[in-house]
Amino acid sequence: MKETKYFLKVFLGTLGLFLITVLLLYVFFNRDNKSSVGSKEIVIKVIVPDEEVQEFTLTTDAITLRQALDEENLIRGTGDTGSFFITEVNKHRADDSKQEWWSITKGGEYIEYGVDMINIQDKDQYELTLMEGY
Repeated sequence: MKETKYFLKVFLGTLGLFLITVLLLYVFFNRDNKSSVGSKEIVIKVIVPDEEVQEFTLTTDAITLRQALDEENLIRGTGDTGSFFITEVNKHRADDSKQEWWSITKGGEYIEYGVDMINIQDKDQYELTLMEGY
C-alpha cells in the first residue's frame, strides 16, 4: 500500500511538472504573435525642397526602418541588404542628373548607415530628405 501511495505521488508530481512545462512553452512561443501586432508606431517625414512636408505615421512590427517603409510601399531603391540605396520616396524619384539623393535623419541628426541597418523603436521619428549634390 505504501508503494502505491508513493508511486501515485511521484506520478502526479511528474504529471504536474510536465503540464506546467507545456503551458510555459505554449506561452513563450505564442507571445510574439499576440503582443507584437502593431507594437511600434513611428513617424516618417518626407522632405522635398520647395514642396510641403509630408508626414506618415506607421504602425508596424518591423525590426528595421527599411522593413517598415517597404510594408507601406514608401520607398524604392537598388542593391541588397546592407547596400540598399534609396532612389525613390513616396513616388518622388531622385534625379541622378541633378546629383539628387535621399538623406535619412532621426530628430534632425544624420544617420551614417543604411536604411536596412536602422533598428526602429516605438515613437521614433525619421526624416527622409531629398538632397542635391554629392
